[in-house]
Amino acid sequence: SRLKPSPMTDEVVLKVEHLCNENYNDVSFELHKGEILGFFGLVGAGRTEVMRTLIGADQRTSGKIILKGKEVKNGWNTTKALKAGIGLLPEDRKTQGFMNLSNNYENIAISSLEKYMTGPFTDTKKKIKNAEVYFEEMDVHPRRVDYMTSNMSGGNQQKVIIARWLANNPDILIMDEPTRGIDVGAKYEIYQIMIDLVKQGKSIIMISSEMPELIGMSNRIIVMCNGHIT
Repeated sequence: SRLKPSPMTDEVVLKVEHLCNENYNDVSFELHKGEILGFFGLVGAGRTEVMRTLIGADQRTSGKIILKGKEVKNGWNTTKALKAGIGLLPEDRKTQGFMNLSNNYENIAISSLEKYMTGPFTDTKKKIKNAEVYFEEMDVHPRRVDYMTSNMSGGNQQKVIIARWLANNPDILIMDEPTRGIDVGAKYEIYQIMIDLVKQGKSIIMISSEMPELIGMSNRIIVMCNGHIT
């Protein structure tokens, strides 16, 4: 897939300068529009913590985050990050990715509820219709939007979580170990979804502990070790 011309452009959608907190130090990088930027490192290298700061779940002690040319002010949080078009696909699907006791269409709608309002209430029909579109696009099995997400296979759960973020139409999607614990066929499908997303002009940060996967998918790779970019 890498022989095709890359959709990456010169436009910088995210710039991080000298970012620090107690888990990492002096982290600087740029993410371009249409790019898949790989982040490699062992567990504890600080990759996930940097990403948590970008989405406002953790705070930085110093450094700058510049999003689409504008500096992100203090008080950055997950709600603001979501509104600004950043989504994080978490490393641990089971605890963070979806609500265990919910079905697929509820899980897909959860990050973008204001889209499904009819008056003060959320409209179940709209949620179902939306989920059906993504199920078709991503070839989710079984094609049951009323199914409990926790009863799906790992690959199909991951597609439901990706759909949840796409329903919010992010410009930047951070994917933390997106293919961990997924069988080979489903991995390939997730890669294909990622390639389609950057073709649409979205940008992806892909965190992985598998170097061959990053080499196959990324435009550039950043390596982290002990909280530093090496």
